[in-house]
Amino acid sequence: MASRKPVNRPSVRHPSHNHPLRVFKAREEDEVVCSGCELELTGQAFKCIKSDCDYFLHKSCFELPRETSHKSHPDHSLTLLHSPPYGESYTCDACGEYGSGFTYNCSECQYDVHVGCAFIPETLEREDHEHPLTLLYNTPCKDREDSAMFTCDVCEEDMSENLWVYYCKDCDYGTHVHSCAVYEDHEPKKSGGEEEEEEEGSSSAVSRMKSLMKAQDELAAVQLECRMKRDANNAILGLYEEPKRRYYW
Repeated sequence: MASRKPVNRPSVRHPSHNHPLRVFKAREEDEVVCSGCELELTGQAFKCIKSDCDYFLHKSCFELPRETSHKSHPDHSLTLLHSPPYGESYTCDACGEYGSGFTYNCSECQYDVHVGCAFIPETLEREDHEHPLTLLYNTPCKDREDSAMFTCDVCEEDMSENLWVYYCKDCDYGTHVHSCAVYEDHEPKKSGGEEEEEEEGSSSAVSRMKSLMKAQDELAAVQLECRMKRDANNAILGLYEEPKRRYYW
């Protein structure tokens, strides 16, 4: 009796990588980094089918549009590049940090934006500030005659005038667009139960957001895997179908 031929796990292709990718569920202890946005990867994603190839992608990075029109660069559209346009790295014109993964690029202006920066929200709220913060595509000090520098109100570092900033005009309050705006808490510590209550509320809000994003990615990845399995099964069944007869008159 002939042995059954093993069935290959469904895979997909992405133009950023030479090998097929398969659905993958990353755990925090794996310490995996997305090859597209270079951020930590958890939950449902994609990985290279080659065991010796450490290539991973968020589902959101897998589905990024090839071209986008962005308010920060209205004169030209931005094209998704899967590798740095100038060698091994580039500097993001949004946050000022280096990048070596995907970028949205304007080749005419040599303008580059991390894919993680390109789709950040236009407004956000901080628990330590009474007004919503609005995303600006340069600091309020840009083109000032006195050459004043804008200072982040969270980390108290001076910012280049061309960097993006989350800003409250009413209070002249602004932050960097990433760690200072969302993740880090530089507030002076309060005493006793007040501090614990505030930290608990902040952490629960972040946890709810992470859980929601994780659930959405997992659902989409399961749907994609089911679709790939169905397509693979249909292809296999097609090999065993009886050939259609042709009649000649």
